[in-house]
Amino acid sequence: MERKIVTINAARSQKIIKNRHPWIFSGAVKNVSSDAEPGSIVLVADETGNVFAQAAYNPISGIRLRVISWKPPEKIDENWFSKHIKNIAENKEHILGIKNLPENKKNYRVIYAESDNLPGLIIDRYGLVFVVQLQTLFADKNRDLWVDIIKKIFNPKVIYEKSDVEVRKKEGLNKMPTGILHGALPENIFIEEDGFKIKIDIAAGQKTGYFLDLDMARKRIEHWCKVLDVRYLQNYFGYTGSFNLYAARAGAEKIEHIDSSQPANELAKENAKINNFAPKISVITADAFSHLEKTENETVEAIILDPPSFVKERAKIKNAMEGYKRLNSLAMKKLKPGGLLFTFSCSSYITEDDFQKVLFQTASVSGCEIKIIEKIGVSPDHSCPLNFPEGRYLQGWVLQKIS
Repeated sequence: MERKIVTINAARSQKIIKNRHPWIFSGAVKNVSSDAEPGSIVLVADETGNVFAQAAYNPISGIRLRVISWKPPEKIDENWFSKHIKNIAENKEHILGIKNLPENKKNYRVIYAESDNLPGLIIDRYGLVFVVQLQTLFADKNRDLWVDIIKKIFNPKVIYEKSDVEVRKKEGLNKMPTGILHGALPENIFIEEDGFKIKIDIAAGQKTGYFLDLDMARKRIEHWCKVLDVRYLQNYFGYTGSFNLYAARAGAEKIEHIDSSQPANELAKENAKINNFAPKISVITADAFSHLEKTENETVEAIILDPPSFVKERAKIKNAMEGYKRLNSLAMKKLKPGGLLFTFSCSSYITEDDFQKVLFQTASVSGCEIKIIEKIGVSPDHSCPLNFPEGRYLQGWVLQKIS
Protein backbone atom coordinates (compact mmCIF):
# COMPACT_ATOMS: atom_id res chain seq x y z
CA MET A 1 0.00 0.00 0.00
CA GLU A 2 2.98 2.31 0.59
CA ARG A 3 3.27 3.03 -3.16
CA LYS A 4 -0.42 3.94 -3.67
CA ILE A 5 -0.15 7.66 -3.05
CA VAL A 6 -2.34 10.55 -4.15
CA THR A 7 -0.65 13.93 -3.84
CA ILE A 8 -2.61 17.07 -2.98
CA ASN A 9 -1.47 20.42 -4.35
CA ALA A 10 0.13 22.87 -1.96
CA ALA A 11 -2.66 25.42 -2.27
CA ARG A 12 -5.20 22.97 -0.84
CA SER A 13 -3.30 20.60 1.44
CA GLN A 14 -2.89 22.84 4.50
CA LYS A 15 -6.58 23.73 4.55
CA ILE A 16 -7.55 20.06 4.17
CA ILE A 17 -5.22 19.01 6.99
CA LYS A 18 -6.53 21.80 9.23
CA ASN A 19 -10.26 21.29 8.64
CA ARG A 20 -10.21 17.50 8.24
CA HIS A 21 -13.22 17.48 5.99
CA PRO A 22 -13.67 13.91 4.69
CA TRP A 23 -14.23 14.96 1.07
CA ILE A 24 -11.26 15.90 -1.12
CA PHE A 25 -12.38 17.10 -4.55
CA SER A 26 -10.73 16.50 -7.91
CA GLY A 27 -9.40 20.05 -8.14
CA ALA A 28 -7.15 19.46 -5.14
CA VAL A 29 -5.44 16.40 -6.62
CA LYS A 30 -2.03 16.91 -8.26
CA ASN A 31 -0.62 13.42 -8.84
CA VAL A 32 -1.91 9.85 -8.56
CA SER A 33 0.38 6.81 -8.40
CA SER A 34 -0.10 4.38 -11.28
CA ASP A 35 -1.14 1.49 -9.03
CA ALA A 36 -4.01 3.37 -7.31
CA GLU A 37 -7.03 1.26 -8.21
CA PRO A 38 -10.56 2.73 -8.37
CA GLY A 39 -12.42 1.99 -5.14
CA SER A 40 -9.23 1.14 -3.25
CA ILE A 41 -7.74 2.79 -0.16
CA VAL A 42 -4.77 5.07 -0.89
CA LEU A 43 -2.38 7.20 1.11
CA VAL A 44 -2.90 10.95 0.82
CA ALA A 45 0.14 13.22 0.94
CA ASP A 46 1.07 16.84 0.47
CA GLU A 47 3.64 17.94 -2.11
CA THR A 48 6.53 17.50 0.36
CA GLY A 49 5.68 13.81 0.67
CA ASN A 50 4.11 14.12 4.12
CA VAL A 51 1.36 11.46 4.29
CA PHE A 52 -1.56 12.76 6.35
CA ALA A 53 -4.58 10.53 5.63
CA GLN A 54 -5.92 7.33 4.13
CA ALA A 55 -8.87 7.58 1.78
CA ALA A 56 -11.09 5.73 -0.68
CA TYR A 57 -10.16 6.71 -4.24
CA ASN A 58 -12.43 7.09 -7.27
CA PRO A 59 -10.91 8.69 -10.40
CA ILE A 60 -14.26 9.44 -12.05
CA SER A 61 -16.03 11.02 -9.08
CA GLY A 62 -15.98 14.76 -8.40
CA ILE A 63 -15.23 13.75 -4.83
CA ARG A 64 -11.93 12.14 -5.76
CA LEU A 65 -10.99 11.05 -2.23
CA ARG A 66 -13.13 10.18 0.78
CA VAL A 67 -11.07 10.07 3.96
CA ILE A 68 -11.37 6.99 6.15
CA SER A 69 -8.58 7.75 8.62
CA TRP A 70 -6.41 10.73 9.50
CA LYS A 71 -3.85 8.33 11.00
CA PRO A 72 -1.58 7.18 8.14
CA PRO A 73 0.39 4.61 10.17
CA GLU A 74 -2.60 2.44 11.11
CA LYS A 75 -3.27 -0.64 9.06
CA ILE A 76 -6.74 -0.57 7.54
CA ASP A 77 -7.82 -4.13 6.88
CA GLU A 78 -10.68 -6.47 7.72
CA ASN A 79 -9.73 -6.47 11.38
CA TRP A 80 -9.73 -2.64 11.44
CA PHE A 81 -13.13 -2.43 9.80
CA SER A 82 -14.57 -5.07 12.12
CA LYS A 83 -13.34 -3.30 15.27
CA HIS A 84 -14.46 0.07 13.93
CA ILE A 85 -18.00 -1.07 13.15
CA LYS A 86 -18.31 -2.88 16.48
CA ASN A 87 -17.14 0.18 18.45
CA ILE A 88 -19.52 2.50 16.62
CA ALA A 89 -22.45 0.12 17.15
CA GLU A 90 -21.71 -0.21 20.86
CA ASN A 91 -21.49 3.57 21.29
CA LYS A 92 -24.75 4.14 19.43
CA GLU A 93 -26.57 1.54 21.50
CA HIS A 94 -25.27 3.28 24.61
CA ILE A 95 -26.37 6.80 23.61
CA LEU A 96 -29.74 5.49 22.39
CA GLY A 97 -30.28 3.67 25.69
CA ILE A 98 -30.90 0.32 23.99
CA LYS A 99 -27.75 -1.54 24.99
CA ASN A 100 -29.59 -3.95 27.28
CA LEU A 101 -32.52 -4.65 24.98
CA PRO A 102 -32.85 -8.14 23.48
CA GLU A 103 -30.99 -8.32 20.18
CA ASN A 104 -34.21 -8.81 18.20
CA LYS A 105 -35.59 -5.49 19.48
CA LYS A 106 -32.74 -3.15 18.60
CA ASN A 107 -33.56 -0.76 15.74
CA TYR A 108 -31.05 1.88 14.67
CA ARG A 109 -28.59 3.06 12.02
CA VAL A 110 -25.42 1.14 12.75
CA ILE A 111 -23.24 2.91 10.17
CA TYR A 112 -23.92 6.28 8.58
CA ALA A 113 -21.37 6.54 5.75
CA GLU A 114 -18.82 9.38 6.02
CA SER A 115 -20.30 10.45 9.35
CA ASP A 116 -18.94 7.18 10.71
CA ASN A 117 -15.75 7.22 8.59
CA LEU A 118 -16.97 4.55 6.17
CA PRO A 119 -17.62 6.37 2.86
CA GLY A 120 -20.93 5.48 1.24
CA LEU A 121 -21.75 2.59 3.58
CA ILE A 122 -25.18 2.56 5.23
CA ILE A 123 -26.10 -0.23 7.64
CA ASP A 124 -29.56 -0.11 9.20
CA ARG A 125 -30.72 -2.59 11.78
CA TYR A 126 -34.26 -3.83 12.41
CA GLY A 127 -33.78 -6.37 15.17
CA LEU A 128 -31.91 -9.24 13.49
CA VAL A 129 -32.70 -8.01 9.98
CA PHE A 130 -29.91 -5.83 8.56
CA VAL A 131 -30.20 -3.62 5.48
CA VAL A 132 -27.12 -2.31 3.68
CA GLN A 133 -26.96 0.45 1.13
CA LEU A 134 -23.75 0.91 -0.87
CA GLN A 135 -23.54 4.43 -2.26
CA THR A 136 -19.89 4.66 -3.36
CA LEU A 137 -17.47 2.59 -5.42
CA PHE A 138 -15.47 1.85 -2.26
CA ALA A 139 -18.54 0.56 -0.43
CA ASP A 140 -19.68 -1.43 -3.45
CA LYS A 141 -16.32 -3.15 -3.99
CA ASN A 142 -16.30 -4.33 -0.38
CA ARG A 143 -19.82 -5.80 -0.36
CA ASP A 144 -18.64 -9.27 0.72
CA LEU A 145 -16.50 -7.77 3.49
CA TRP A 146 -19.47 -5.92 5.00
CA VAL A 147 -21.57 -9.10 4.93
CA ASP A 148 -18.83 -11.09 6.67
CA ILE A 149 -18.40 -8.42 9.36
CA ILE A 150 -22.13 -8.09 10.04
CA LYS A 151 -22.39 -11.88 10.36
CA LYS A 152 -19.40 -11.99 12.69
CA ILE A 153 -20.50 -9.17 15.02
CA PHE A 154 -24.30 -9.41 15.05
CA ASN A 155 -25.24 -12.95 13.99
CA PRO A 156 -28.13 -11.64 11.84
CA LYS A 157 -30.99 -13.68 10.46
CA VAL A 158 -31.09 -11.58 7.29
CA ILE A 159 -28.84 -9.18 5.41
CA TYR A 160 -30.62 -7.37 2.58
CA GLU A 161 -29.07 -4.97 0.10
CA LYS A 162 -31.01 -1.91 -1.00
CA SER A 163 -28.65 0.07 -3.20
CA ASP A 164 -31.33 1.53 -5.45
CA VAL A 165 -30.12 5.13 -5.09
CA GLU A 166 -29.30 7.60 -7.87
CA VAL A 167 -26.17 8.89 -6.10
CA ARG A 168 -24.38 5.70 -7.22
CA LYS A 169 -24.32 7.02 -10.79
CA LYS A 170 -21.98 9.84 -9.74
CA GLU A 171 -19.56 7.10 -8.67
CA GLY A 172 -19.76 5.32 -12.03
CA LEU A 173 -22.11 2.67 -10.65
CA ASN A 174 -25.02 2.29 -13.06
CA LYS A 175 -26.53 -0.82 -11.53
CA MET A 176 -28.97 -0.46 -8.60
CA PRO A 177 -28.71 -3.85 -6.88
CA THR A 178 -31.27 -5.01 -4.34
CA GLY A 179 -31.86 -8.39 -2.78
CA ILE A 180 -30.83 -10.97 -0.21
CA LEU A 181 -27.14 -11.18 0.73
CA HIS A 182 -27.66 -13.58 3.63
CA GLY A 183 -30.60 -15.54 5.06
CA ALA A 184 -34.19 -15.24 3.90
CA LEU A 185 -36.43 -12.18 4.18
CA PRO A 186 -39.63 -12.97 6.13
CA GLU A 187 -42.93 -12.25 4.41
CA ASN A 188 -43.92 -9.90 7.25
CA ILE A 189 -41.47 -7.84 9.28
CA PHE A 190 -42.51 -6.07 12.47
CA ILE A 191 -40.43 -3.86 14.72
CA GLU A 192 -41.13 -2.63 18.24
CA GLU A 193 -40.77 1.09 18.97
CA ASP A 194 -41.81 2.97 22.10
CA GLY A 195 -44.49 0.42 22.89
CA PHE A 196 -45.84 0.24 19.33
CA LYS A 197 -45.74 -2.71 16.97
CA ILE A 198 -44.98 -1.44 13.47
CA LYS A 199 -44.99 -3.35 10.20
CA ILE A 200 -42.32 -2.26 7.72
CA ASP A 201 -41.62 -3.11 4.09
CA ILE A 202 -37.91 -3.49 3.45
CA ALA A 203 -38.02 -4.77 -0.12
CA ALA A 204 -40.54 -2.30 -1.58
CA GLY A 205 -40.57 0.51 0.99
CA GLN A 206 -38.78 3.87 1.00
CA LYS A 207 -35.16 4.20 2.09
CA THR A 208 -34.24 0.97 3.91
CA GLY A 209 -37.83 0.23 4.90
CA TYR A 210 -38.48 2.69 7.72
CA PHE A 211 -37.53 6.24 8.70
CA LEU A 212 -35.19 5.53 11.61
CA ASP A 213 -33.98 9.14 11.43
CA LEU A 214 -37.39 10.46 12.56
CA ASP A 215 -37.28 8.80 15.97
CA MET A 216 -36.88 12.11 17.82
CA ALA A 217 -39.53 13.75 15.65
CA ARG A 218 -42.11 11.09 16.51
CA LYS A 219 -41.50 11.60 20.21
CA ARG A 220 -41.79 15.39 19.96
CA ILE A 221 -45.00 15.19 17.94
CA GLU A 222 -46.52 13.08 20.69
CA HIS A 223 -45.29 15.54 23.31
CA TRP A 224 -46.70 18.68 21.66
CA CYS A 225 -49.99 17.06 20.67
CA LYS A 226 -50.46 16.06 24.29
CA VAL A 227 -49.44 19.44 25.71
CA LEU A 228 -51.77 21.38 23.42
CA ASP A 229 -54.55 18.79 23.57
CA VAL A 230 -54.70 18.30 19.79
CA ARG A 231 -57.85 16.51 18.65
CA TYR A 232 -57.78 16.94 14.85
CA LEU A 233 -54.53 16.33 12.96
CA GLN A 234 -53.58 15.89 9.31
CA ASN A 235 -50.45 13.89 8.43
CA TYR A 236 -49.19 14.55 4.89
CA PHE A 237 -46.76 12.21 3.12
CA GLY A 238 -47.60 9.83 5.95
CA TYR A 239 -45.84 6.74 4.52
CA THR A 240 -46.38 3.79 6.92
CA GLY A 241 -48.19 5.91 9.48
CA SER A 242 -45.88 5.93 12.49
CA PHE A 243 -46.61 9.62 13.18
CA ASN A 244 -50.29 8.67 13.38
CA LEU A 245 -49.64 6.26 16.24
CA TYR A 246 -47.81 8.82 18.37
CA ALA A 247 -50.48 11.47 17.76
CA ALA A 248 -53.25 9.01 18.59
CA ARG A 249 -51.56 8.00 21.84
CA ALA A 250 -51.28 11.70 22.70
CA GLY A 251 -55.07 11.98 22.50
CA ALA A 252 -55.85 12.99 18.91
CA GLU A 253 -59.32 11.68 18.01
CA LYS A 254 -59.42 12.53 14.29
CA ILE A 255 -56.28 11.82 12.27
CA GLU A 256 -56.19 12.09 8.48
CA HIS A 257 -53.25 10.25 6.92
CA ILE A 258 -52.61 11.43 3.35
CA ASP A 259 -50.19 9.75 0.95
CA SER A 260 -50.23 9.12 -2.81
CA SER A 261 -48.82 5.60 -2.45
CA GLN A 262 -51.44 2.88 -2.12
CA PRO A 263 -48.95 0.25 -0.83
CA ALA A 264 -47.73 2.64 1.87
CA ASN A 265 -51.32 3.41 2.82
CA GLU A 266 -52.09 -0.28 3.21
CA LEU A 267 -49.23 -0.50 5.69
CA ALA A 268 -50.52 2.59 7.50
CA LYS A 269 -53.96 0.96 7.83
CA GLU A 270 -52.43 -2.22 9.17
CA ASN A 271 -50.27 -0.35 11.67
CA ALA A 272 -53.29 1.59 12.90
CA LYS A 273 -55.22 -1.65 13.31
CA ILE A 274 -52.58 -3.69 15.15
CA ASN A 275 -52.04 -0.83 17.61
CA ASN A 276 -55.81 -0.45 18.21
CA PHE A 277 -56.05 3.07 16.75
CA ALA A 278 -57.94 2.28 13.54
CA PRO A 279 -61.15 4.14 14.59
CA LYS A 280 -59.15 7.35 15.00
CA ILE A 281 -57.21 7.20 11.73
CA SER A 282 -58.56 7.78 8.22
CA VAL A 283 -56.09 6.72 5.52
CA ILE A 284 -56.53 8.70 2.30
CA THR A 285 -54.83 8.03 -1.03
CA ALA A 286 -54.39 11.47 -2.55
CA ASP A 287 -51.94 14.11 -3.70
CA ALA A 288 -50.86 16.15 -0.69
CA PHE A 289 -51.18 19.54 -2.40
CA SER A 290 -54.65 18.74 -3.73
CA HIS A 291 -55.94 17.50 -0.39
CA LEU A 292 -54.55 20.54 1.42
CA GLU A 293 -56.23 22.86 -1.05
CA LYS A 294 -59.58 21.15 -0.48
CA THR A 295 -59.32 21.42 3.32
CA GLU A 296 -61.25 24.36 4.76
CA ASN A 297 -59.25 27.25 6.15
CA GLU A 298 -58.66 27.42 9.92
CA THR A 299 -60.18 24.01 10.67
CA VAL A 300 -57.20 21.80 11.60
CA GLU A 301 -55.46 21.78 15.00
CA ALA A 302 -52.16 20.23 13.83
CA ILE A 303 -50.57 19.45 10.47
CA ILE A 304 -47.51 17.31 9.74
CA LEU A 305 -45.59 17.95 6.50
CA ASP A 306 -42.86 15.39 5.85
CA PRO A 307 -42.35 15.43 2.07
CA PRO A 308 -39.66 13.53 0.19
CA SER A 309 -36.65 15.60 -0.77
CA PHE A 310 -37.63 18.34 -3.21
CA VAL A 311 -34.01 18.75 -4.38
CA LYS A 312 -31.29 16.21 -5.09
CA GLU A 313 -28.83 18.50 -6.83
CA ARG A 314 -27.69 22.03 -6.02
CA ALA A 315 -28.81 23.48 -9.35
CA LYS A 316 -32.46 22.86 -8.51
CA ILE A 317 -32.60 24.56 -5.11
CA LYS A 318 -34.77 27.43 -6.39
CA ASN A 319 -37.52 25.09 -7.56
CA ALA A 320 -37.37 23.23 -4.27
CA MET A 321 -37.77 26.44 -2.30
CA GLU A 322 -40.88 27.29 -4.29
CA GLY A 323 -42.29 23.84 -3.52
CA TYR A 324 -41.71 24.30 0.20
CA LYS A 325 -43.29 27.76 0.08
CA ARG A 326 -46.44 26.51 -1.60
CA LEU A 327 -46.81 23.51 0.70
CA ASN A 328 -46.27 25.42 3.94
CA SER A 329 -48.40 28.33 2.80
CA LEU A 330 -51.35 26.01 2.27
CA ALA A 331 -50.81 24.36 5.65
CA MET A 332 -50.64 27.65 7.55
CA LYS A 333 -53.97 28.74 6.09
CA LYS A 334 -55.66 25.51 7.14
CA LEU A 335 -54.55 25.69 10.76
CA LYS A 336 -56.76 27.12 13.46
CA PRO A 337 -55.28 29.95 15.51
CA GLY A 338 -53.18 28.25 18.17
CA GLY A 339 -52.62 25.25 15.88
CA LEU A 340 -49.33 23.44 15.34
CA LEU A 341 -47.35 22.92 12.15
CA PHE A 342 -44.70 20.18 12.18
CA THR A 343 -42.76 20.81 8.98
CA PHE A 344 -39.70 18.93 7.73
CA SER A 345 -37.05 19.19 5.04
CA CYS A 346 -34.82 16.20 4.24
CA SER A 347 -32.30 17.68 1.82
CA SER A 348 -28.73 18.60 2.72
CA TYR A 349 -28.88 21.28 0.01
CA ILE A 350 -31.48 23.22 2.02
CA THR A 351 -29.74 24.87 4.96
CA GLU A 352 -31.42 25.88 8.19
CA ASP A 353 -31.18 29.52 7.12
CA ASP A 354 -32.73 28.68 3.76
CA PHE A 355 -35.65 26.89 5.35
CA GLN A 356 -36.25 29.61 7.93
CA LYS A 357 -36.40 32.18 5.11
CA VAL A 358 -38.92 29.99 3.30
CA LEU A 359 -41.08 29.74 6.40
CA PHE A 360 -40.80 33.48 7.11
CA GLN A 361 -41.77 34.38 3.53
CA THR A 362 -44.60 31.84 3.63
CA ALA A 363 -46.02 33.27 6.84
CA SER A 364 -45.75 36.79 5.44
CA VAL A 365 -47.56 35.92 2.21
CA SER A 366 -50.20 33.94 4.10
CA GLY A 367 -50.84 36.82 6.48
CA CYS A 368 -50.23 34.59 9.50
CA GLU A 369 -48.39 35.30 12.73
CA ILE A 370 -46.20 32.26 13.32
CA LYS A 371 -43.88 31.46 16.22
CA ILE A 372 -41.06 28.89 16.37
CA ILE A 373 -41.74 26.51 19.25
CA GLU A 374 -38.93 24.03 18.69
CA LYS A 375 -36.42 22.69 16.17
CA ILE A 376 -36.07 18.93 15.75
CA GLY A 377 -33.03 17.12 14.39
CA VAL A 378 -32.22 13.55 13.54
CA SER A 379 -32.01 10.66 15.96
CA PRO A 380 -28.53 10.41 17.59
CA ASP A 381 -27.64 7.34 15.51
CA HIS A 382 -27.67 9.67 12.47
CA SER A 383 -25.40 12.29 14.03
CA CYS A 384 -22.59 13.81 11.97
CA PRO A 385 -19.23 15.42 12.82
CA LEU A 386 -18.98 19.19 13.22
CA ASN A 387 -16.57 19.29 10.28
CA PHE A 388 -19.01 17.44 7.99
CA PRO A 389 -22.21 19.50 7.79
CA GLU A 390 -23.13 17.68 4.56
CA GLY A 391 -24.09 14.75 6.75
CA ARG A 392 -26.85 16.82 8.29
CA TYR A 393 -29.83 16.62 5.97
CA LEU A 394 -32.98 16.45 8.10
CA GLN A 395 -34.50 19.41 9.89
CA GLY A 396 -37.84 19.68 11.59
CA TRP A 397 -39.61 22.81 12.81
CA VAL A 398 -42.47 22.97 15.29
CA LEU A 399 -44.43 26.15 14.59
CA GLN A 400 -47.51 27.61 16.22
CA LYS A 401 -49.99 29.77 14.38
CA ILE A 402 -50.86 32.66 16.68
CA SER A 403 -53.31 34.34 14.33
